[in-house]
Amino acid sequence: MMVDYLKRHTDNVTFIAHQRSEGHGIGSDDNIPKDTDLLLILDSSSSEADECKVLSETMDIVIIDHHNLERENPYVILVNQQQQDSYPNPYSCATLLVFKFIELMDYTYNKVDTNYYLDLVALTLLSDSMNMLIPENRYFVYKGMQKINNVGLLALVNASRNQNKTLTAQIFNFDIIPVINTTTRNNEIEKAFKIMFEKDYFKAKRMADSLIKSNKDRKQRIKELMKQYEKTMQDEKFIYVVDKEATKNYNGLVAQKLSDKYKKPALVLKDNGESYQGSYRSYNGFDVQSFLKNNPYAEFAAGHPEAGGSEVKVENWDKFKQYINDNIDDELFKSVIEYDIELTEDDLTWELVEGILEFDHVYGNGSTKIVVNINNVFIHERELFPPNKPEHVKIKSDKLDLMSFNDSKYANDVGAFDEISVIGTLSINDFKKNERRIQLFIEDYRKH
Repeated sequence: MMVDYLKRHTDNVTFIAHQRSEGHGIGSDDNIPKDTDLLLILDSSSSEADECKVLSETMDIVIIDHHNLERENPYVILVNQQQQDSYPNPYSCATLLVFKFIELMDYTYNKVDTNYYLDLVALTLLSDSMNMLIPENRYFVYKGMQKINNVGLLALVNASRNQNKTLTAQIFNFDIIPVINTTTRNNEIEKAFKIMFEKDYFKAKRMADSLIKSNKDRKQRIKELMKQYEKTMQDEKFIYVVDKEATKNYNGLVAQKLSDKYKKPALVLKDNGESYQGSYRSYNGFDVQSFLKNNPYAEFAAGHPEAGGSEVKVENWDKFKQYINDNIDDELFKSVIEYDIELTEDDLTWELVEGILEFDHVYGNGSTKIVVNINNVFIHERELFPPNKPEHVKIKSDKLDLMSFNDSKYANDVGAFDEISVIGTLSINDFKKNERRIQLFIEDYRKH
């Protein structure tokens, strides 16, 4: 967004992006041209006062960032909502701040209709897991999904078989964002920028097809890592994985998978010899970052409250874990599923389901999809799919297809003529013409 906007004013713009493995931050100042007049740093470096002090001797610096402030940085103009407790949206992402920055600039220059960038704002609010209880965030996601202006993003939407569909947070979260993120996890961030800058749709479509294939390969890699790490993980108050081959680009993804599966925070760390360093992911909204910052045996905890990175010296590892075991209540991560609506299968109507899906049009961190508890579901059959590689489960009733993925043994005690209660989220499968079916993605079930 920023580069596109600035190039409407001048050709004298140099763009530098770090690969994910290089981490957030300014990095080596050798990358920055010596004759730079203005350095804009986006989505990082609020607290890098020492580095900014050196750079500010020869150039002006503006930082637009949303990460927590660790120290004052008087050497820059800082745009960061964390500076003011009174700011009404503490959960803004950097892209939303950039949008507001551009919007403010354009009040003077009148170069572009800034609403052109709303699709990218919506994409990033979701991809950065910003809180969807905040009305401003919901508004920008809703508005941004109404029209896709970015050619590369449009190509991704169409290549993921969502052409002519009403865009929802579900499509962005599951079909688009993982594809873009895969480029960063493969240290190929330049591919993400290339497709986002592309103006020729047919070129962008070829790029999109390639990126979607890479994302399928990434999913397979995650499956392999999960199997590998589950053999050696330590299951205590947190889940711990320490591996000499752990890769920074996948640590966070695997930690999230482990957290979701075992219902507790997870850390996936690389054994660097003298220290263990890697990613953490939370469960049930627990503020892992603050908790680890209070752990005297953690070297640091950086990022976001529920997702970030940490480091522990090997000599302090046992003390680090003991601190966690001593300070985490056993009840904190007790597996409890909360639901919003209780009904029977007979209560299900198309009007009800469509009303629920309208509410679910915008969902995300802090405002999840509506969870329903459906009683008295009479089962007709249980089947595995797809036929060539049966790894997913579909349980059929009169009105419902109950879906569970990536575990062919799930609900193997459920069959024809059984009656169950089931909890999950609703959707509509209208992939086949004249065969609309209500689907429920299972979170849990109970046989009667």
